[in-house]
Amino acid sequence: MTSTPDLERQYLQAVLSWLDARLEQEVRRWKTAGQNPADRFRGLYITDEQALALAAGRGPDSVALSESEETEFNQLRQQALDTMLAIETRAEAEGVALRLKVLAETFDLDEFNWWAFIVCMAPALDLRYERIYGYLQDDVTRTLPSVDLLLHLLAPADRLARLDYIHYFERHASLQQYRLLLPADQHSGLRQSFRAAPGVVDWLLGAYTPLVALGDWADVTLPPEDESEREAAAAIFERNGIPSTRILSAVKPILCLHGDDPMQQELAARQLAAALDMPLLTVKFQPGEEAAVALEKLAPAVRDARMLEALLYVQGAEILINHDGALLPDAFETLRLVGESVLLGSRIPCKLAGDMPGNDYPLMLVPFGTLSAGERAELWAAMLEEALNESITESDLRVLAGQFALSSGQIIAAASSAMSQALQQSRPLQSADLFAAARFHSGHHLAELAHKIEPRYSWDDLVLPETQMEMLRELVNMVQSRPLVLDEWGLGRKLTAGMGVSALFSGPPGTGKTLAAQIMAHQLGIDLYRIDLSTVVSKYIGETEKNLEHIFSEASQSNAILFFDEADTIFGKRSEVKDAHDRYANIEVGYLLQRMENYSGVSILATNLRANLDDAFTRRLQFIINFPFPDEKYRLKIWQVLMPPDMPRAEDLDLHLMANRFKLAGGSIRNILVSAAFLAASNGGKVEMPHLLHGARRELQKMGKLLTESDFSLR
Repeated sequence: MTSTPDLERQYLQAVLSWLDARLEQEVRRWKTAGQNPADRFRGLYITDEQALALAAGRGPDSVALSESEETEFNQLRQQALDTMLAIETRAEAEGVALRLKVLAETFDLDEFNWWAFIVCMAPALDLRYERIYGYLQDDVTRTLPSVDLLLHLLAPADRLARLDYIHYFERHASLQQYRLLLPADQHSGLRQSFRAAPGVVDWLLGAYTPLVALGDWADVTLPPEDESEREAAAAIFERNGIPSTRILSAVKPILCLHGDDPMQQELAARQLAAALDMPLLTVKFQPGEEAAVALEKLAPAVRDARMLEALLYVQGAEILINHDGALLPDAFETLRLVGESVLLGSRIPCKLAGDMPGNDYPLMLVPFGTLSAGERAELWAAMLEEALNESITESDLRVLAGQFALSSGQIIAAASSAMSQALQQSRPLQSADLFAAARFHSGHHLAELAHKIEPRYSWDDLVLPETQMEMLRELVNMVQSRPLVLDEWGLGRKLTAGMGVSALFSGPPGTGKTLAAQIMAHQLGIDLYRIDLSTVVSKYIGETEKNLEHIFSEASQSNAILFFDEADTIFGKRSEVKDAHDRYANIEVGYLLQRMENYSGVSILATNLRANLDDAFTRRLQFIINFPFPDEKYRLKIWQVLMPPDMPRAEDLDLHLMANRFKLAGGSIRNILVSAAFLAASNGGKVEMPHLLHGARRELQKMGKLLTESDFSLR
């Protein structure tokens, strides 16, 4: 829409000239009726003469001016109308759209509606109108026009005929429905006062800003000026499954962009607006916001979308969707007022209720699934383009994208954080920066349901037979290679189960199951959460499944390894079903394994009793790794690995004796070393054999094992 300030000002001045003439005529009538403008207490009391006149139906509006005065004011108003018409004709010839005329056309305002808006807008342009309105309403405190005053100025002279115009100011009439006029008080009927919406006034003056018009929950983005950019945008959003601009222009549907990645939805909305060569008006609702509050915000947004000829995009639109997945009737009715296509960005799809009027209105669903690993890698590369260096390879980005299923917004934020960290330390960007930022920007709600373990161990800290070590490394390689195998090689399209990796770690306590999970998390650069299944299992039927569902739902945003410890509490052999409780126990196991299959990350079960999981269940696990109780050879190696090189020790420290004499797992050996170290710190400052033997005695006592004094001699 083109416009020129000069023509706009001239037209507005002509409009106000008409209003001035009409107000002067009314003021003259009031004065003729005996009102005294100089009376300081006018409006605060009623004289006997005024009361009698009002009772007799002889109010100021019943007073007739002289014929010459009426002619004078009629001529002034006609001159203003002639000037307005002349400016309209000139504007049409010059291809200029006058905003006041556009306002009437945009909101289908008839002559009465239009002039009512002008009367209410005038105080926003010149404060003298407030004093005039106070005079005409016989109340100096009432500076905005009431319905009664508007009817006196614009409706027929007959008092009863005026009442036919009250409906213009009802809630569902154009002036209020589009929020062109806003109630200025709590009155109703003839006493209710109105003011023009500030955003509309600013738009008419060419000074529109969404912050003033709507608030900090709205924004306007202008379309690109370059035609090639608009064509590129059209191609992008059509690939995303959004209908073509031709279809949208013809059908004008409500488009529901749904999924868990709001940034994708916002980018699609921007691309669509660019392709349509329209401004994008974005309304942002916050999670937990009340539906009633959201609806109050939606109405002026619809007004401004029509006024700006903008594409309306509602973020967080799930607030406007009820528990049945249907769009709230009030929201639907408000959105229909836009008259063009509307975009709803929501986590969930929506529908139109079958019993709702207008449920045949075109509603199109556009799903936005989680970004594939390849798409995530491309976005990482695009965000880091200027900061990439030789130390960060394409393979690093592929692994990063595969291990962290982040949304578009999370990737953008994480990339910015990583680059800021490197810049702050005046060094090149490193792969570790990217993994740390990805962990930081993953969801952290799982911390409320599980214990986060900080992984700090490496492969050198784990002592296991070669076969088990190879299987653990294969597990890590599988996690790192998922993007290549599942996405680029296409194997993921052939799989019916989830894309995650599930494993079972079995073996006696202290054999390294938790340590192996920590090493994997450290190697992969992702978080590790330990879930004690004994706290999840409930004796009440169905509660265990609810608890597990809660954990996996939160974990889907955490990009973490889930380590389910104490799995013995939930496992039971299916062949041993003796009662209903056993049957439900098997259901719980099946449900857990099913959710592990569908989980997109890494999930590990740890159990001391491998035999309690039958073959039908083990087929659903990708890795089953047994952690054997260490023999003497491996016990010696554990002693050697756990003994820090900086720990002061006696030269005659006999680790072979400790490995041979005490048949303990790695966890117990670690406890002995800790006990011996603290004992040595307070007694000599050097670990000696008596310290190790004392630590072994305490560990065996704690385990309740039978002790013989010969075990603790040095011979």
